[in-house]
Amino acid sequence: MHRQFPSPGPIEFMSEQTHLFVVFLSGDIEDDAAMELVGLALESAGRSGKQVVVDLSGVQFMGAHLLGELLKPGRGGGRLPWLCGPLSSPSARTLEVTGTDRVFRIFPTLTDAKAAAYP
Repeated sequence: MHRQFPSPGPIEFMSEQTHLFVVFLSGDIEDDAAMELVGLALESAGRSGKQVVVDLSGVQFMGAHLLGELLKPGRGGGRLPWLCGPLSSPSARTLEVTGTDRVFRIFPTLTDAKAAAYP
């Protein structure tokens, strides 16, 4: 299943696959409306019961609010999403500085994340 969202917005599209539910984000995601949409997309993806993968290749900067949304499933006892890129330098730096690069499972590309999910 593939859902397309009108642009501009933080969610480029969502794709439900056999073992994964991929959420493709894009742009600079900083305002409250964008954060709400990201939160709803991650909740929806999480309800699928599949491993959620967030493709951040279209995100230039990951701020604290976006990082908080990505961490939220883990706070509720759920699985953290896998992240994939290629990550922008500022996004990679945010993950490194906060130490969350050791918390998330991060893949260089979506292809790599798919390979890990399909043994």
